[in-house]
Amino acid sequence: MYITLEQSHELDKNVKGNEVAIRSFISDVLTNEYGSHAEFKSALQSISISEKLIYSRRFNAKLKSFIENSNYIYGLMSKCKESLDLKKYDNDVPYISELIDLLLIFFNAHFSDKEIVKSFSSIEEFHYCCTLYHSTRNNLSHPASRPITSIDANKVSYFIKNITDSLNDIYYWYQSKSSIYEGLTKYDNIVQGGTLKYSNLTMAVSSHKNLLCRETIISCLYESLLGNDIRQRLAGSIVLYGYGGVGKTAITTEFLYRVMRDISDGNYTDIEYLLFYSSKDEYLRNNKTTGELYIDTAKPEFSTLNELQLLICNSLQLKDISQLSSFEGRGIIAIDNIENIQSDEKEKIVTFIKSLPRSIQFIVTSRNEESCEEKIHIEEFKNDSTGIKFVQEIVDSEGFNVHINQEKATSILDASKGNALIILQVLNILDRDVSTFEDITASLLSMRSKNSEMIANFMYKNTFDNALRYLAQRKYPINDIMQIISLYDEKIELYSISKLTKVDVSDAEIICNYLLERLILKKVGEYYELNDFAKRFVFIKLLPDRFELSKIKDKIRSHKERMKKKLKELDGTLKGNSVLHRNVTEWQPKNYIDKIVIAELFSLYGVAIRCVGRNDKSAYENYLKEFNNHSFITSHPYVPLQKARLLKEGIKKFYRGNVDMLSQVEHSYEEAIESVEYDYRYLIGSNAHASLLMLFGIFLSQELSDHSRAIRFLEDAKNYYGSDINKSWFITRNYLTSAYKNMYIETNDSAYKAQLIKVAREVIENGKYARQCKFRLRNYKDRYIHWIE
Repeated sequence: MYITLEQSHELDKNVKGNEVAIRSFISDVLTNEYGSHAEFKSALQSISISEKLIYSRRFNAKLKSFIENSNYIYGLMSKCKESLDLKKYDNDVPYISELIDLLLIFFNAHFSDKEIVKSFSSIEEFHYCCTLYHSTRNNLSHPASRPITSIDANKVSYFIKNITDSLNDIYYWYQSKSSIYEGLTKYDNIVQGGTLKYSNLTMAVSSHKNLLCRETIISCLYESLLGNDIRQRLAGSIVLYGYGGVGKTAITTEFLYRVMRDISDGNYTDIEYLLFYSSKDEYLRNNKTTGELYIDTAKPEFSTLNELQLLICNSLQLKDISQLSSFEGRGIIAIDNIENIQSDEKEKIVTFIKSLPRSIQFIVTSRNEESCEEKIHIEEFKNDSTGIKFVQEIVDSEGFNVHINQEKATSILDASKGNALIILQVLNILDRDVSTFEDITASLLSMRSKNSEMIANFMYKNTFDNALRYLAQRKYPINDIMQIISLYDEKIELYSISKLTKVDVSDAEIICNYLLERLILKKVGEYYELNDFAKRFVFIKLLPDRFELSKIKDKIRSHKERMKKKLKELDGTLKGNSVLHRNVTEWQPKNYIDKIVIAELFSLYGVAIRCVGRNDKSAYENYLKEFNNHSFITSHPYVPLQKARLLKEGIKKFYRGNVDMLSQVEHSYEEAIESVEYDYRYLIGSNAHASLLMLFGIFLSQELSDHSRAIRFLEDAKNYYGSDINKSWFITRNYLTSAYKNMYIETNDSAYKAQLIKVAREVIENGKYARQCKFRLRNYKDRYIHWIE
């Protein structure tokens, strides 16, 4: 449970008020003991941190830092001593973290016999309270950041009272002891606001004490489930999905505890209950003696819809689950690790969630992307500033006796692949000193280690095996596909997956998308690769013996060599075919797959058009299928554009008046334009893009008589072509004036007439270029001369 905002404000005053006294005391003791910087530095250099001392490894690193900056630190303490003596202040002061560290480093030499320690039950308790005081002070200094638990707040109040009781009154020159006591009393007397009627959050288990570096996701949960000034419509259900150990449970419980605090502050008064139920049946732990990771089993709270409904009834004191729909007030129910539930029962639970009124909201956590109203992907920490901050902050949060610099944090992120739970276990192992840093990170990086096997099993519990079984039951060669992707040694696209496993490109896409949803694959652009933990799973469970392995590697090598040869041949063709070369250059392929596809479709289009010419409908439709297959290989806009052009030619010959075929052409043009706008944005404004917009505008105007939309695309094409006068320049303006004329006739809006006149004059004024651009200027003048005279 967290303290309320009002309690936080009062506790902050008490912490800050007592800080000056602590600063004055420590500065007074150390400057009296060491009358100069030289003496202070010499004392620091002579200190030997015993391994028996609490937090010894962390203090060794801090001691080195103090020695390097001893002149600066001593200068600050001297200023603090001067403030104490003169009762005046106008100077920089040491950070509270530095003061606490100095107190503990010099503890045995100068502080262990002081009254300040004797108020505590043990030296360990005193040390713990010092570090808790420091972390709480920092959290309170950043409003709306990390909330303070009631347990920590009470411990800090206890620390402040003991310090105030034991320190001499002279140190309370800035704020009196009486005002400190008054503040502590005021904090104790603050009465919390509203209270929840029903909650079982004490049963929720989280892997670490504090939620770190996940504030953005907490904010998303607030917006989705509780709304804000902008968002009014709330989500009925939201799924947090991601690999095992990334922090889904911790985020969920943190959010629920914060809502409970908000209710105590008098907010969300209509929320009657916050409930949490888990189907988790195993935990990743480490052996306290050897440091090896292992999976510990646990009993899930429920495994069927009926069991879940019974839990809800017991929590809310309902006789029957049917009463839930009419329950007064709002509530939030969290269902943890739903992927553990058998598919038929999980489907029943999802249906049950959807059947309830929106006053009952659900948070679902899963290792799969479940069918909830809204979805938040909880990703592992990246090897960046946020990831490094997480590793270093969790050391302080959990009180680990380890020193983790930036280099070590980076190594841990690499070895753990940024998984929060594994990072925690690594630090646990280092804290207990049962394995060296080098050994534990090497073990995690090795595919063959026992730790890697444990992690792979834990990460994909009830997801990997189920996914492969599902796909195998549908007769997909899933093992072959997983082996190919695993052994390809680089990202792989659908074209190569299709060729190497002999499956249709459309089937390969279905399989890869299914594996994407299960977080087994990840996709970058058109390319797929195994998630790092999935690689381990495949290595352990799916790779064949070395003889079969050699055959697969040979097949991949031959495929790559064939692709290189094909590209080399294509480069030769491009040099000898200026039209194809110009076409490929204009459409600027993003990668070699795009390049091959553009060239192939250029040739296929020519062959398919010849089929239209000789009235061979069967062959023409086969080529249409080829175009469809290429659309699975790449999302390059050239694919749907060429398909639209081919469909248009087929309509004239085979499907005249077929509305469905016209709709397919429209859809293909739209798909090409969307591809430019979302996937190939570097093409925007190019001649290729202008040509695409022009062709779509002509189609809308001539085939669908949608002149309004046609104007929009033709105007864009006109703007992109600019002042470079060529054949396309004339064609665009020809169809644009036609569209303006038709809209003027339909609407009698003079704005269309004005634009028509403007464009027609522009065309006629540039008539000297018409012949070389093969544009029939005489016909154009005959149609529009009377508009501009």
